[in-house]
Order: sequence, then C-alpha cells, then structure tokens
Amino acid sequence: MDCSSATHTNDTDVLLRRGVAPHRVSLEDYVAYQWESAGNLLGARHGQKRDTVALDWMRNAVTTSADRDIAVLDVGCAYGNHLFMLNALLGKPQDVEMVGVDLFDTAIRHANVFAQRIPGYSNCRFQVADLSVGLPFEPETFSAVNFCDVLEHMAQPEAALHEIRRVAKPGATVVVSTPLKDSLFKRIASLANQVSQGGLYRAYYAGKDTQVDKSGRPVMKTAAGHDHVSEMALPELKALVDGTGFDLVQVEPMSVMSGSRWFDRHPGALGAILLIEAIHERLRRPSWAHSVMLRLEKPSISRRA
Repeated sequence: MDCSSATHTNDTDVLLRRGVAPHRVSLEDYVAYQWESAGNLLGARHGQKRDTVALDWMRNAVTTSADRDIAVLDVGCAYGNHLFMLNALLGKPQDVEMVGVDLFDTAIRHANVFAQRIPGYSNCRFQVADLSVGLPFEPETFSAVNFCDVLEHMAQPEAALHEIRRVAKPGATVVVSTPLKDSLFKRIASLANQVSQGGLYRAYYAGKDTQVDKSGRPVMKTAAGHDHVSEMALPELKALVDGTGFDLVQVEPMSVMSGSRWFDRHPGALGAILLIEAIHERLRRPSWAHSVMLRLEKPSISRRA
C-alpha cells in the first residue's frame, strides 16, 4: 500500500470510528447503530430546537450581511456539527469561510478530516484554541459567531464575551445558548429530590448516563475545560450582555427539560412533561425554560471601548 492509500485509510477510520467520547457523530453511527442506545425523546426535542434556532439565526446573519468577505466562527465547535449543518443549509458556499475552535483536539481532528474528505466542505476548517486565554484571530474578523453551550463552562464569562466581541465585526450576530440557573421546574425538581432523599436526581441522571456525587449534584465529565461553573439566571445574563457592549436582539426560551431516558421508560411522566412543553410553547415564559438562547449583535458604532 502506498503512502496516499495509507493516509486515506487512516482518515476513513477517523470518520467512521466508534466510541470516541463524548459524542459519536459519523454517518455510520447515525444510520447503522441507532439501536445501541435507548431513545431520549425529550433530549431529542430539546437538541433539535436549539439547533434549529441557532442555524436560523446564523443563516440570517450570513445571508443579510453586507460584508464582502464573510466568515463564521463557532466557539466550542466540538466535532463541527453546527458549521457543517450551516454550510449545507446555505448550499455549501465556498466563498464563506467557516472556522471552528475547541479545546478537545480529538474532535478537531475528526472535524478537519470530514471537511477535507467530504466534497463541499473545504471552506470549513478547525483548530484547537482556548477562549479563556484569547482567540488566535485579528479584531473584527467574523460576521457571525456561534457560542452554544459554552458560556456556562467559562470561569470568567464576562472576559469570554469581551473576547468574542473583539473578533466580531461591527453589526455581527452572536448566538448564545446556555442553561438557566433557577427555572421554575428546576426548583420543583430540587424540592422533589429532597423529599425523595436524592432518589429523583439519581434516576433522572442515570437516564443521562451521569452519576451524582454525595451531595446529589451531577458529576459532569468534560473532555476539556470546566464543568458548569457559570450558570446564571436570565436577569444576570442580560446584565452580562449589556456590560460587555452587545445589544440583546432576541431571547428564545428553550424546552422545560433537557431530557433523560428515564421519561421514555415511564410513559405517564413523559406524557405529563410533553403536555407541559406544549403549554410552554404557547406561553413562552423564560422562567419555565431549562435554558435560553440569546441573539446578540455587536453595535456598528461602538458604545464602549
């Protein structure tokens, strides 16, 4: 076998490898191995809504941008899913540069192999970078920035948003997705967990393949970076956004629950939650939501240094 064949085999192995933590995201996994894990209806609904909103906001930012050179950044990109989906949604425009950064080098390698091997994705590139120490980009580089499920992992969230603001162009859209610290149903669940002497959390998190510590808190294992160290309530998030010089354009409440396979094994509880979710979709109360999405915009004329 010549060197080129060896490289191709190695790259194909990266694309199809199974068991890479924390997410398995190859076509083989999606199609051939769906039977391996039990369903999580609430988790799928939550993830689909988050992805739909993020992609809609990012697509709008790209298609309405007046920039001659359009570049999109995904901070905490993992395996590059959001950028790959956005690229496909836009029709794979090779004149739009898409850049992903993450601390998890295995995921970055996987994403780069996909981009290099699958036709139409050569405009996507990925690199290891640490937001907490600064992004390796010039100021005012990106027309849109995706920042989903990362803010809560930042020990200094204000500094993180300032750094994103630095690399965003004037008028750029920034999409933020983050859990809320103290929603109504989180408070109810906390009380029920106390009554059940920790039984509720143990059952719920077992359905997410997550253990709880002696205090009953979930033990979140991360491939890189911090656990959830900066969850905030919505007023705190709004104050953070204002303090970092962004305009808050839109708030989108997410689902009441992020999901657990426990509900799929208990149809009565699942039905009750789905009814609550249906009511929530009409009322759209952020106080009910497990998490929230924020559409931010960097002002065209700076109001802060």
